[in-house]
Amino acid sequence: MKKIVLFAALFCSLATATAANSEQQHPFNAFLEKMQGLAQQVYDSQAKKDTAQIVEKNYKAINFIESNRETLTKYLSNRQFNSMKNTFYYDLACINSRQGNIEAAIYNLSQAAICDYGDWKHIIEDHDLDNIRSDERFKVIFDDIRSRFDFPTILKQAAPYTRNERRDTLPSFSYQSASDPNLKRVREYFRLDSVAGNGDEISKIKNVLTYIHNLIRHDGQHGNPIHLNSIDMAEACKDGSRGLNCRGLAIVLAECYLSMGIPARYVTCFPKEYIDDCHVINVVWSSQLKKWLWVDPTFNAWVTDENGQMLSIQEVRERLRDDRPLVLNDDANWNNTSKQTVDYYLREYMTKNLYYVSVSTNQEFGVEDPDVAGYPHFVDLMPTGFIGDSRHLLIVNDDEWFWQAPRQTIAPNRSSE
Repeated sequence: MKKIVLFAALFCSLATATAANSEQQHPFNAFLEKMQGLAQQVYDSQAKKDTAQIVEKNYKAINFIESNRETLTKYLSNRQFNSMKNTFYYDLACINSRQGNIEAAIYNLSQAAICDYGDWKHIIEDHDLDNIRSDERFKVIFDDIRSRFDFPTILKQAAPYTRNERRDTLPSFSYQSASDPNLKRVREYFRLDSVAGNGDEISKIKNVLTYIHNLIRHDGQHGNPIHLNSIDMAEACKDGSRGLNCRGLAIVLAECYLSMGIPARYVTCFPKEYIDDCHVINVVWSSQLKKWLWVDPTFNAWVTDENGQMLSIQEVRERLRDDRPLVLNDDANWNNTSKQTVDYYLREYMTKNLYYVSVSTNQEFGVEDPDVAGYPHFVDLMPTGFIGDSRHLLIVNDDEWFWQAPRQTIAPNRSSE
């Protein structure tokens, strides 16, 4: 049986769906509170090993979700909506199997698969399903789940990039100059000269990362504030009642680096099939190492090779594809409560989310804030031949162009490449 995780995926779905309207009250807020209570009831019945109650509470949760379909699907895709039911169906399949009710077990496991239940490793280890393992229908369901959720295999099977773009037809990347008045305010507001310290470039990059990670907690239960610039987002979190989701944290960190004159991007990392989760991190340009470095404010994380040299997103992705060593900094964590490991953070979570990546070609203060810059120009780097469900107009397969070094050239308020 799978213990209920109290709707972390649901929170992520709703936060993603409502990010642009985050300070408004949505009609499913009451649904979310009720759903938390129902999920807790399922968890409690599991703890008591009360089979009748487990069945009752799982069906109650499924029926409650279905009763809110019309409201929720205004904000969520059908796939996101259905994914909320998968663990409840999986629990029912486990109970049915233990009771010897093969038909019901196969039906509920198939429903879990239809609703994107993806923990194929747990299925292998779960003795609750032993009574249906010899059934051919179980094998078909399991193979379907694994084909969609075995993320290391999916990443390894991704097509290579192709460096054949007509680069004269592609836009240039721009990085706002630290002399911009808004970025000067960022540098002063976050006291970055003091935070960065007097060490070398790499130590300053790490110090600013850890500072933002500790200053603003990750909060997947809310969208971001309406004003998407670093100062206004930090102000919204000042009283401790809320934090920012991964996108908000990455935007804040990018603006901090830009204010110090260090080119930076916030990067959205996507799975091959988007259901209810992606992740946003940063890359920051190291003139010392001559490459983009992976930094993640949600988890205070950077990645090195076996020799201790910091790695880029591209380098981490390739090492995941061919099983080369990766090292995560010892103090990588979530909200200073949950230590992160290579096995989970890199080889599970980020392996899922590195199928393709997306950035804005213009990196500047308030790039997604409608009252400031407000107009990011996104470009996606995808494996050759893959389109996916991207909504962005520009898709490239040329990794060399995508990860080109910033070229500091003349612009009144920004540096361009």
